Amino acid sequence: MINRFKKYFKELKQNQAALKHNQLQLFAHQQLQAFAGVDFIPHTSWSMTPQAILHILNIIVLKGCKNIIEFGSGATTLYIAKMLKQQGMGCQFVSVESDPEWKKTLERQVKAMQLEDQVTFIFAPLEKVPEKYAFESQKTWYSTEKLETALQGYKHFDLIIVDGPFGRSTPFARYSAYPFLSSKSDLTTTWFLDDTSRPEEAAIISEWQMQSGLKKQNYNRYSLLMWESAFDIIPYRLE
Repeated sequence: MINRFKKYFKELKQNQAALKHNQLQLFAHQQLQAFAGVDFIPHTSWSMTPQAILHILNIIVLKGCKNIIEFGSGATTLYIAKMLKQQGMGCQFVSVESDPEWKKTLERQVKAMQLEDQVTFIFAPLEKVPEKYAFESQKTWYSTEKLETALQGYKHFDLIIVDGPFGRSTPFARYSAYPFLSSKSDLTTTWFLDDTSRPEEAAIISEWQMQSGLKKQNYNRYSLLMWESAFDIIPYRLE
């Protein structure tokens, strides 16, 4: 009898957590839908959750970001570009993509939405990762040669969004962003890593935290690294 009650309350707790998660996603989806207005922003199975996208937009506006870099272009790219235009923030936004056809698709979408002045795309194919940027059994990352050339004019990034490369490209595929950009970041930089519900990404964010000394904040499927005293700007309540 006691075991049956334990099982019941465990399932009840799980159902409540799932309901809360779905409510947050619905809230975020409604906010994004209202923001997009007449523009259609395509989503794929690879897209971030609405909750994550809304959190990123909050960070950009409330921190007043001036330089943003994103690894892995997609729906988030379009939302950010639209937000920058709407707010007139004068922010430099760079999006790094390894798939040339997907990059062309997004460039067409950006043009259709008249956002060409809001985002710069960088094509950087996946190549063997230099040892100094590798972690554990990681084999590849974006071409560091192409990135070094393209990012010469950038001294500092306020927000670094890591949603690529795709996880199955190599073990610990997203690790290299931190060692590669550590010289272009400081304690005021916010780091966003998607898919930290997966073991490899969870290991990556923990390693980044250890190296940076920044505070780690874990959410349902993503994590942030930021300075301990940074103001909490999450766009929804967790409790």
